[in-house]
Order: sequence, then C-alpha cells, then structure tokens
Amino acid sequence: MGERTDTIAGLDDIAVPEYIDERLAAKALVNGLGLQSVRIVECKITRATANGDNYMSDVFRLAVRYVAEQSGDERTISLVVKSLPATGQRGPMIEEVQAYTKEATMFRDVVPALSELTGGMFFAARCFYASDLPERLLVFEDLKALGYVTVNRQAGLDFEHCALVMRKIGQFHAASMRFAEQRLELLQRQFHFNMFNPDHGEASGQLRTIFEKGLEALIAVARERWDGFDQTIVQKLERLAPVYIDRLRACLEQDCEADGGYRVLNHGDLWSNNMLFRYDPTEPATVQDVAFVDLQISFYSSPGVDLNYVLATCPNYDTRARLDELIELYYASFRDTLEQLQYTARPIPSLADVRREIRRMEFYALVSVVSVLPIVVMDHTDELVANFENLIDGKDAARARDIQYNGVNYQRIVRPMLIEFNQRKMLDI
Repeated sequence: MGERTDTIAGLDDIAVPEYIDERLAAKALVNGLGLQSVRIVECKITRATANGDNYMSDVFRLAVRYVAEQSGDERTISLVVKSLPATGQRGPMIEEVQAYTKEATMFRDVVPALSELTGGMFFAARCFYASDLPERLLVFEDLKALGYVTVNRQAGLDFEHCALVMRKIGQFHAASMRFAEQRLELLQRQFHFNMFNPDHGEASGQLRTIFEKGLEALIAVARERWDGFDQTIVQKLERLAPVYIDRLRACLEQDCEADGGYRVLNHGDLWSNNMLFRYDPTEPATVQDVAFVDLQISFYSSPGVDLNYVLATCPNYDTRARLDELIELYYASFRDTLEQLQYTARPIPSLADVRREIRRMEFYALVSVVSVLPIVVMDHTDELVANFENLIDGKDAARARDIQYNGVNYQRIVRPMLIEFNQRKMLDI
C-alpha cells in the first residue's frame, strides 16, 4: 500500500499511510467497543510521538467523532495507531524479532488476563484492533486521554518514579507466573526468545550494528577522551568486542530453570520511553500510576532481563545510589501479588532468589549501559533525528553515536558503572 502525501490535520512533515483512515477508525470502534456499527463524523489524524521517540514503529493519534448507529448518540474518542512498516531498515528487524505477532498476542491474550488476575490492575492500554493486512498495525485507546504522559527521558527517573515502575513490574511478573499455570504453552511458543530468533540462525546485520558499533564508539571515546580513566578497563572492552554479541546471546538463552531458577513474562524493553505516568491532578508533582507500552519483544525468561535493563537505563544519577531499595520494593510487590493470587505451583521466590536472577542476567546490564543508555540520555540536537534508520546507516549513524557517547550526562553515569562491572569480573573473557 502507498502513502498519502496530502496534509492531514497538521501532518505536513510526515506522510500518512493510506490505510490509516476513517474506515480503520470505524473497524477499531466496532471491535473495541462492541458496537454493531458506527458512522464517523470526523477523524483528525496527528502524529502521536516526536521524531526519534519511536524506533520500530510510526505512531499516530486519531481524534474521532462518531455516532453509534444503534443509539444515535454522538461521541468523541481518541485512539492511537501504531504502524510497524515493512520498509527501510526496520522491516527485516520487525520480522526477525516477530514484533507484531508478539505485541498483538500480548494485547489480545495476555495483558487482559493479567489484569483480570490482579483484580483490574492497569498495566497497559486496551487494544481495540490489530491486523497485519494491508500492513501491520495496532489500534489502542489513547493513554494521553486517560491522563498519562511521557517523561523527560534525558533527565532520568527520580526515586518516586522508579519505585512506581518497580512495584508495577513486580505485579506484572507475579501475575505472569499465575498465567503460566493456565497458558504455559502459549508463553513457550510465542515468547521463547527476546532479540535472537532461533529460527533466524545468525543475528541480523541491523542487530549486530546497533550493539557492536555502540561498543566500538564507547571504546573510542573512553580511550581518547576520558581523562584519568583506567585504561585497563578500555583494554578489556577491546578484548570483549569480538565476542560481545555471542556473550549477549548466551546470556539471553540461559535455561534459568535448570538450576532452580524461575521464569516470568518480561516486558522485554523496559526503558523510560516505554512508560507513561499519571499524576495527581491536585498535586501535579505527585506521581500516581505508570502504564507500559511497546510490548513487542516480551520474553518468557528470568526476571533478571527486565530488572537489569530497567535499573541500568531508567534511574537518574542520584537514584542510582538507591538500587538496592528499588529491588526490595520490587520484591515486596512481587511477593505480595503472588500471595494474593494464591500461587502454589512452586515456593514463592525469596529476595535472595530475585538477586540471584539479577546476577544471572547481569551481562544484560552491561549491554543496556553500552547500547541503550546512550540513546536514552542523548541530548536533543537539530543536527539529526535519532531514529532507527540513523542508528544503522552511514554518516548519520556515526554522528548520532558521537553525540550519544560524548554526552556529559552519559559519561557521568557510565564511568562509575564500568568500574563496577570490572570489579564484578563482567568484562573478563
């Protein structure tokens, strides 16, 4: 299918795919609200995210006025359409990681079940409609209309925001263990890998580029521009580089149950861009709730996947001194939820068990710091947009990495973390 090049509701800087239209809005409303039929009065399409905020998808907002034919009432609703195009550098990557299939399954089958298990806990927006024809897309209720907003990812999350995230992901993980008792086959079939699809053999060039080029950029910056930095750490990173992807793959493919560990359904991409927060309307500084988005690389494995990733990429500088507190908050929420769910399939994991899973997957913390954190804290620049294409290809990719790895905020966070990783022998091969 093609793209419309006309200007629609202020989208003069972006082409809107022709399949995002009033017919799609009508299908989504009928399916999502259980209506017999609707008549669209008006459908305004705007872009839902800024340049560089989404890497695998294009996201649009539909402000819809409609009439439910059976009642005759005119109503308004805001919807969000997430399109996963088959074009450009993203297309093969979306196919390789099964991003659409995973996310559609998560929103249609898994998240509603987790919410029901936990008495209506709000984990993510309702999905009104999902289809892979003519292109892969999902239509959601608009979290912004429900009072949820994004945060400044460059600044990092303070302790209160992080605590909220840890409690919510603890509930999510616990509910997934109860869900596994009912639908284990689904989890094993659809969510048995994170990034490395075993059906694809070798990792794709795009995946290798993101991780390997990032490590190369970090090594160059640390060697050439970090005054007073321990060069033995740089030398260890250089020795690590040839086996970096293999180490990452081995980390993610561990059989965590073989030695008494346990599995949960991980969000899989738990960084600040994939969270929206709601605040107290009477006290705007007080954060009340968090909802998750982008469940496209969810993974049934050790909870150490999510925990290492979120703790490596989300906390601001000051909060990084309180990671143990955050782990304890996670565990209290996780344990309490399992108890409320009367989980008896196995003994409820202890805090020591959780810490063991974090240690098991600790190489993922290193990868998160090297490959994801630079994107999170990258300073805004008019020079380029840090989208998926520019993370992969040519001079823009090199320029983006130069900005990311030389950022003052990134250096302030990553230097002590690399020293810690070295002390824990994580850089040794």
